Amino acid sequence: MPLLHVRKPSEAPPPSRSSKAVREQQQKYDEFIRKIDTNDVGDLELEPGENVRSVKVRLRRASSRLGVDIDIWDVNSHVYFRRVTRRGRPRRAQTA
Repeated sequence: MPLLHVRKPSEAPPPSRSSKAVREQQQKYDEFIRKIDTNDVGDLELEPGENVRSVKVRLRRASSRLGVDIDIWDVNSHVYFRRVTRRGRPRRAQTA
C-alpha cells in the first residue's frame, strides 16, 4: 500500500510531459548553445545515423527555450551555428 505525503506545491517537482531521454537530449542541445560566445561558431559533426534537418530543428528549439537568437547552416555533414543579435522589436517575455 502506498504512503501519502502532503506537501506544499513549492516542495514538489514540476510535472513533466516528456520522457527522461527527451529531457536529456534537450539539455545536451541547450548546453551546446550556452557554450558558444557571441564571437564563436559552434560546429556539430553528425554521426552516421543522424539527420541534418533533425539536428537543426533541435538547435532551433533549444535556442527558443533559452531565448537566444542563432544562425544555423550546414556543410558536408557538419551543422554550424552562432549567436546573433537581431535588430528590431525584442521577443515577448515568457510567461510561466
